[in-house]
This record gives sequence, C-alpha cells and structure tokens, in this order.
Amino acid sequence: TQFVIRTVLLAMARTNAWHRADRISGVCLLVLTSVAEGLAGYASGTELYESAGLQSGAAPDHLPGMSDLDDDVGVQLMQKSRRIVHGVLAPADAPPPPTDDKPRPVDIGPWGFDIEGMDLKLQPGDNWVDYTSGEWLKKTTIPDDQSSWTAFSSLQELTKFQIRDLLEEGAKANSLTGTLYASYMDEATIEAKGLSPVLPFLEKIKQLATASDFATFCGETLFGFGSSPFGFGVGADAKDPDMNVAQLSQDGLGLPSRDYYLEETFSKQKKAYADYIVLMLGKIGWPEPEAAGAEVLAFEESVAKVSWSVEARRDPEKTYNKMTIADLTVKAPGFDWAAYMESAGRVPGNAPLVVSEWNETAKDGVIGIAAIIGSTDLTTLRAWSAFHFISGAASYLSKEYVDAAFGLSKALSGQETQKLRWKRGVGNANSFLPDAVGKDYVEKYFPASSKKTMDELTSLLKEAFAARIKNVAWMTNATKEAAQQKLASFTFEIGYPKKFKDYSEMSMDKTDLFGNLEKALAFSARWDLSQLGKQVDKAYWGMPPQTVNAFFEPDRNRCVFLAAILQPPFFYAEGDMAVNFGSIGAVIGHEMTHGFDDQGRLYDAEGKLNDWWTPADTAEFTKRADQYGEQFAKFTSGLPEGMHIRPQLTMGENIADLGGLTIAYEAWQMWQKNSYTPQPPMLEEYGSGGSQSEGDRRFFAGWAQVWRSKYRPSALINRLTTDPHSPGPARATIPVQNLGAWYAAYGVKPGEGLFLDAAERVVIW
Repeated sequence: TQFVIRTVLLAMARTNAWHRADRISGVCLLVLTSVAEGLAGYASGTELYESAGLQSGAAPDHLPGMSDLDDDVGVQLMQKSRRIVHGVLAPADAPPPPTDDKPRPVDIGPWGFDIEGMDLKLQPGDNWVDYTSGEWLKKTTIPDDQSSWTAFSSLQELTKFQIRDLLEEGAKANSLTGTLYASYMDEATIEAKGLSPVLPFLEKIKQLATASDFATFCGETLFGFGSSPFGFGVGADAKDPDMNVAQLSQDGLGLPSRDYYLEETFSKQKKAYADYIVLMLGKIGWPEPEAAGAEVLAFEESVAKVSWSVEARRDPEKTYNKMTIADLTVKAPGFDWAAYMESAGRVPGNAPLVVSEWNETAKDGVIGIAAIIGSTDLTTLRAWSAFHFISGAASYLSKEYVDAAFGLSKALSGQETQKLRWKRGVGNANSFLPDAVGKDYVEKYFPASSKKTMDELTSLLKEAFAARIKNVAWMTNATKEAAQQKLASFTFEIGYPKKFKDYSEMSMDKTDLFGNLEKALAFSARWDLSQLGKQVDKAYWGMPPQTVNAFFEPDRNRCVFLAAILQPPFFYAEGDMAVNFGSIGAVIGHEMTHGFDDQGRLYDAEGKLNDWWTPADTAEFTKRADQYGEQFAKFTSGLPEGMHIRPQLTMGENIADLGGLTIAYEAWQMWQKNSYTPQPPMLEEYGSGGSQSEGDRRFFAGWAQVWRSKYRPSALINRLTTDPHSPGPARATIPVQNLGAWYAAYGVKPGEGLFLDAAERVVIW
C-alpha cells in the first residue's frame, strides 16, 4: 500500500496536480501523505523524500584570500527536509513548527519557487523584496538561537541534523569525529573538570617576565586557544602563486573591528565588552580585575587606532609587502619577532614573508602595533594574554564559562539563546575536524547526478561570459583579449576536493574534550607549517564540502561549489530551469565574476598579482564601479537608522552579484532556445508575452528567493560594519534594477520606486 501511494503522490507532484487554487486536492494529498507515512512507520518520511531526488547541504565561513558567496555563519550542517516535498503538496501558509527533533522547513513551491511566500498585492517595481517574499517575511521569525535567518540559514540548520546523525553513528563506532562529538556531549565530565584544563596556561602567563617571554607565548599559543597581536599563517604567494609563503597581518582586537572601539555608534557594545573583560578576569582570579580590565581595553583601543580599516585591507597591491623576519626586526621595533616566529613554527629569519598592513611612512598597521606593544608594560600584556586565553577556551569549559562567553555574543549579535548542546557539538566537530566530517558527509549525502548537472551549467555559464566579454562596449580590444585568456584558464570544482586531510595518526578520548581540541589544533598547525616553502597543493580546498557556500580563488583562477549548497533553494534538480538559472546559475556567474571584480581583475591568467589592464580601461572600470557603488550607498530599506552600506567594503561582492546575474541571464537565454514550457502556476500577474516572459519572471524570482533574509538589529549593524557582503534586500534588489530584462519581464515603468533610467543603469560585464 505504501509503495502504491508513494507512486501516486510522486506522479501527481511531478505533473503539478496540486496548485494554489486546488484546495480540495491539497487536503486529499495531505491526508494521503499522512497515511503513507503512518503505514510505512517512518517518522521522517525518508524513503518518500529520497525517491523525489532531494538532497541536502551545509554552511559558510569567509576566508582570507578567496571570495565567497556569503558570510552568514560558521560551518553548520543539515538533514533532509520533509518540507521540500511538502512544498509540492501542502499550502505554505501552514508550515510545521520547528522543534528540537527536526529542522525548520525550506520553503519551495511546485517548481522550485515559493509562490505562497509572495505578496502579490504589491507592484514589483515599487518593492521587489516584499513582492517576491512579503508573506515569507511576515510569517518567518528568527529562531531564538540565531542572529539572522536567510536561505543560507535554512540549509545550515538542515545540515546540522544530517551531521548529527553521522556523528552519533561515529560515536557508537568510536570513529575520530564521533569520539570528539561524544567528548563535547559529556557535560558531566566537563563540569567536573571546571577550569582545570586551562590552569597550566594561566600559570605560565603569570610567569612572563620579559618582552621576549610575551612574544614567545603569543607564538606558542597562536594556533591554539591563545591570542596574538598579529595573525600568522601559510598560503600562496600572490606574485608566485605556485609557492607557499609565510604571511603576517594585523590582529589583537577582541571586538569585530576597529570601528567598535573608535565610533560612538558602538558605545553600547564596547561597554558590554569592557564588562566581559572584567568578568572573565575575575572568574580566573586575576589580581584587581577591574583595573586590569581597563588596561586591557585601553591597550586594544590603542591598537584599533593604528589598525587599517576593512576597506583598506581589500587592496591586493597595498597588502602585498614581501620581506624577511630580519626586516621586521629593523623596521617594526617593539616586538621580539625572532622569538615569536621561532615559537610559532621555527620560521627561519631569512624566510620570505608577505606582510599585509605595512606602511613605513604612516607607521600604522603592523609597524604601529609593534610600537604600541613596545611601550606597554608587562602587567598589561599579561592581563591581555590571560583574558584572551580564557575567552578563547571558555566555550569548551564548564557551564559557568560557556554562559559568560555567550553573554558577550548576545550583546554583539542579538542572539537570544544559546544553541542546543548537540548543535554546538556539530559546529565543534566541523571546526576542529572539517575534512574528516566532510569526507563522511559527501559519501552519504552528495549525489553524482548533482555534479553532472553542475558540470553542464558551468560550461554554459563560461560560454555566456565569453560572449559578454566579446561584446562589452566600453573595453578596448587589448584588455578584452587578456580577459578572454584569463577566463579560458578558469577551472571548476564541484562537491568535494580531490584530497582530504589525513587524520589517521590522531587519536581522541571521549572523556577529554579539551585535550582532544589541543590535538586537533596541533595537527592543523603542523599541517599548515609543513607547507611553508613548498609548492601549493591545489588538490585541497580552503572550505569543507559540508559548507553552504561557493568561492573563487584568484591565485588559482578556480571556482568551487561545495556539496552543501547544491540543493533547494539554490539548486533543485526537479525544479524549473528558469529558477535554477536565476539561483545556482547566478551563483556560478557570481564566482566567475570575482575573477574580474575590483580585486580579482588584478590577477592574471596564471593567477599572479599582475595588473594587465590598460590605464584607460582601468579608469573606465573604476568609474562604472563607483557609479554602481553609489546605488548601494543610497540604499536604506530595512537598515537601522543612520547606518548605510559601505560601497568600498562591499564592492567586490556587489560587482560579482551584478556580473553573476547578467551572465546567468545570458546563459538562460541560450539554454531556453532549445525547449522551455513553464508548468503552472504562473507568475503572470505583471508583464506580458508568451513562455519567454514567464521564464524571465521565474528567473528573476529565483534570484530574489535566495537573498530572503531577516536580521536582528545588532547582527545587521555588525554586518554593515565588517562584512564584505551587502545585506540580502540590497543584493536582491539593486542588481535587477540594472538589467533591462527585469523591467520587461515585470512591466516596470517610470514613476515606480525602483525604476532607473537607462542612463543610470550600470553595465560592467
């Protein structure tokens, strides 16, 4: 009986037997669905939904040296959503309430777009976001354990459930990832240990007697729970991208950016941070915590004053300063560089080093921070080290310290409650053993069919981009030719990397969370440092596949689409291809355009930092980019009063959105010449024409759907200040305003709020 009902349901779904007007059929199908699940005895309806060809995914995190699609969280994971098929069968105005036992549903309709989430009373030319997502915005609440809720969040939440299943199975089998997860979930043992795991480190901090001792400790704990006034790592040399080189940057701040220390807008957040410093120093018994806390904050305020802005740090040329450690000692006095590099990883004094924030005239950035350290007494530096160590370790200690750390997070993000313990355990495993979790994830959840379809789409998008470059009117032939050579060098990797890091020599203990994390951190440090001075191994990725994201690496001219993003609402194999082109197609175009945005355009066909543009083309590109940036600077819809999008911070992502949507539309036009018959229900309330207009409407609706978002005020302020990605409403709206096809598809006319005259619309690619 279950088999027959399942077959009938899938057949009806695929032929769109139910749609909005068919309320009676909808009720019947809901009843049949319940009967099918009851007869099968499946609480999750697993077989039914697997049969529909539906898959799952994960979450993102922005990494230096690459441009990613979104920066909307750290690594998170998910499980199959019953709602994916219910989007075909059930009215979207009655979603099942989220519980601890299943993820919040992903809203997609019969062919991949959530029509029920639209507000058709509005004109798309006046309010595109509310027209495409008004009902979704009304019914959607941000979960208490989140600071925002977006299309990315839906997939991240789903993926947590998937990964939990993998980790629980692994715990029973005593696998590495399962053992780490089990140690995180053993709250009784963690509570019993209290502060004891960090006491040896705190005692060592108290014994720091010289400036060299301080530098040595910073280096020793750099890859652990400690902190350092400088960031240090190993990565590809931007001007010799086949070789790995040591890299150094400014650091040392506990708040999200320098602005939080220097601007009155963030006085509330700075006060919360000041209280947190005192609280944590008090909890570890530090002498005179109030006075010590004030000194720590004053030290960080001094560091903030000489730190580069987030905008300045985006310049690839200005942040490429090659030297040696010996050069640092002479030109950036105040910090014992030799002791720091020796303890961090035995980096020799003559090893090449690329420093990011370096200006010998202004003496800010790395030079300025070193000078501040040199003029700061050891009492303050010890207190600063102790505070950052306990703050970094707090989330892995007993509840007292976990709660204290969450208090600051709540003040900065607006998140109401902590995530459930198991969700934090999933995030912990993803953070400390990303490749091990990723390998298990793709083996179980990533289908070969998704890779095949993505191969076809990337090929078509690349062809469309080549056509755009050929026909772009403002660029000279010399630069066009070089641009075509660069585009031809692009490679695409889909799903998972060719190599995963090998953890086979590592062991873990279910009763020792802190010790397990130290082992994982030590492994990561050894692996990174082992690459120093060697050829770059391009078989590895900088993000694990269980991440809901995609990224572009300018030094490799490589576009990567991780397994977890290849599912609804970004990619729906059973859905309408117009929607797929507007969503995953635009994602592909977005990552390709990063190779030609204000940063990526400075890298050549070999991935070298090498400006290949004529001066005239550079001037014209900059003029157009600035004109486009002004549109973002003027965008205020949904933003806190007095806050604005910073166009120089978000320029690269903004250009990638415009280019991605433009290229995807070109590819969609190429694809639909074959055959395209849209299935009901139609988006025909606005605009006119046959199937092409309907397809175009779906294309742009698919784009809007992936940028649905709601933010808590504190989280949105943080995003506007630190994140190179503009908020979702701006990403959904501004690119379409610059494409003539959007106006034609929805009949947008002069006098409507979003209408731009043809002369105001920006064309870059």
